Amino acid sequence: MFNTIRGKITTGIILISFTILIIINIFIWKIFEVNLQNFILNDMEKIRSIVHYELERQTFNSGLVLTIYNRNNLWSIMNTANLQYDAFLSFNYEIDDYTQFAGEIIDKDSMDQIIEDSNNESSLLYIHNKDNKYYATYSYPVYLKDKYIGTFVFQKDYLGQFSNYKSLMTRIIVIQSLLFIVMILINYIWLKKSTYSLNTLLEGISSIGEGEFSNKLEAKSNDEVAIIIKHFNKMQDKIASQMEHLQEEKVKIEKLEQSTRNFFNYATHEMKTPITSITGYAQLLSQGKIDEETKTRAYERIITEANRMNKMVQNMLIIAKGKEIEEEHHEYINLNELLKKLTKEYDLIHYEGKIEVDLVKENVIIFACEEEMRAIILNLLDNAIKYSVNGKIRVSLSLDKKAYIMVENRTLPLPEGIRSSLFDPFVKYNYGDQKQVSSGLGLYICKELVKKNKGEIFYSIKEDKISFIVELPIVKDKQIEL
Repeated sequence: MFNTIRGKITTGIILISFTILIIINIFIWKIFEVNLQNFILNDMEKIRSIVHYELERQTFNSGLVLTIYNRNNLWSIMNTANLQYDAFLSFNYEIDDYTQFAGEIIDKDSMDQIIEDSNNESSLLYIHNKDNKYYATYSYPVYLKDKYIGTFVFQKDYLGQFSNYKSLMTRIIVIQSLLFIVMILINYIWLKKSTYSLNTLLEGISSIGEGEFSNKLEAKSNDEVAIIIKHFNKMQDKIASQMEHLQEEKVKIEKLEQSTRNFFNYATHEMKTPITSITGYAQLLSQGKIDEETKTRAYERIITEANRMNKMVQNMLIIAKGKEIEEEHHEYINLNELLKKLTKEYDLIHYEGKIEVDLVKENVIIFACEEEMRAIILNLLDNAIKYSVNGKIRVSLSLDKKAYIMVENRTLPLPEGIRSSLFDPFVKYNYGDQKQVSSGLGLYICKELVKKNKGEIFYSIKEDKISFIVELPIVKDKQIEL
């Protein structure tokens, strides 16, 4: 609420009004205090005038010597004033330090203090507000024929007058508070009605921010905001039309960008393996130191890899055009023979004697796409060799209700941020100055192809050894020609 115009205006009015009320109440209370103090001063002066007049008339104008008879007359005067004004009166004689009083004293300490402060020279008035008491102490020195006779001290309780002022102030504050609340309510209702059009416009803007362009705003007034709302509705229709057109174009661009990315990523990664195989066999043939059987297998492999690369290029072109790849041909595959063949060829071309193979004796038959299985195995071999610390890897095939292909190698420590995301696309890591030629798609492609062939792939890292395990469903009691 405080961030809205209505909230800001209401808060501003409350703060300003509350500040003004505080200032007014302080001013009123000061007036009350001044009036009460003037009342007390006038009341004390009245008592002093009457007492002093009676003293001059009856006793002290006859001489300077104060007798017991004089003191009795003084007490009579003080007693009369006490009964008339309900005040405590005392007189401290200078001649013998005798104190004569009439009435009930309110606070002796304040009486002694005012006598000391006056120093027999000046009149003083103290007003006390403490311990739920409100009273005044008044003193003035008495001189007859320029001779100091003593000091009169008056005390009177004014708590009743003070309470009346407080009660009146309380009633004023209560009335002000009620008027203040009424004013705030009226102001709130008026602002709510006045800002209705603004709120409507704000809701419309929020809906546009959330992508909703079908809400037509309703203007219930004829002010400037209502005119803006009408233009806003027209603008909203135009934006909705433009957004629909932009969304269509966005979809087209995204498809084009995705096709382009797929083309280059797959071309970079997938074409590397057949090209490497062709290059390796060509180097073997150029050396001329191989037997006829190996030469024949090399020629066959070059032709096979060339055909494979041609097929991949055709598929990638289809992907780049945004078309669906034809469903791959699935067949029964002997995993034992496929692993023997691929590891032998890979080891012969790249790392002779560095691939350890451990396969089960019985035939393990699966139903899958051979081309995709080749891509899975070759990618795992390539990844293992690439990141092996000693160039050696171990490939094994085990059988336990399902077929398990494991490719294992020793590796340098992997960062924590990479250890849990090896199957994510474009994840790769270079050790120090060792720059690996990789697009970071090999393991991602393996995961997708394994999933496509109804299998699962996972890995484990123990100390310096990493193992990738491919789990595939097997075909039971199926005989194939080897």
